[in-house]
Amino acid sequence: MATIGKNIDPTVIHDTLDDPPQFPGDSSRDPFRIGTLAANIPNAIVKGEIYARVSQNPSPDPIHFTDDDAPASTSVNVNQPFVIDVYWGLSGPLVSAFSGSWDLTIFFDCASDSALDFQIKPTNSIPYGCPDPTSSPLTTTNTRQYHASFLAPANTVSLDPNSPTATFYELDVSIVLLNSCNSLPTTGIVGSVSLEEVSFFSV
Repeated sequence: MATIGKNIDPTVIHDTLDDPPQFPGDSSRDPFRIGTLAANIPNAIVKGEIYARVSQNPSPDPIHFTDDDAPASTSVNVNQPFVIDVYWGLSGPLVSAFSGSWDLTIFFDCASDSALDFQIKPTNSIPYGCPDPTSSPLTTTNTRQYHASFLAPANTVSLDPNSPTATFYELDVSIVLLNSCNSLPTTGIVGSVSLEEVSFFSV
């Protein structure tokens, strides 16, 4: 059975976390999961970082669009919207040599029934772009930074009829920089973040 795809277009701005986690399980900093990006490319050329969080109700933020200090949610009411924030960035002397667009996918894998598996993607890929003079902090020739905030509407997630009180999903974010010439993943810049196992429920 083919995995169901759902298009949700994120709000994309060019900011960074104020206090990103330094290692998996770092609870003293912003409540985001840390992943890997461009790990197969030497750091002397390009260094990547990526973070993600799911939150039922993060408040607005004038800089980050959503409050980057809002705690992650391990349980989500399917009758209410929820937000998945993904931050990622590149730095290094060859950042300007890359171009193309980012293909970002959020996978929802149901623990009890694989027929309920689905994935969220933007309608269009996210441009690699040039340095953004409005970004915070400012990007340069040797840096790029991105923040995609996905607002998932109510009833995006289906509950397992056999587990209606709590249906567990594993959430994972996958990202790849697609080549500007052929839109294929040939740039070598790929990444992922494993989010929490989230209990979805209905009240």
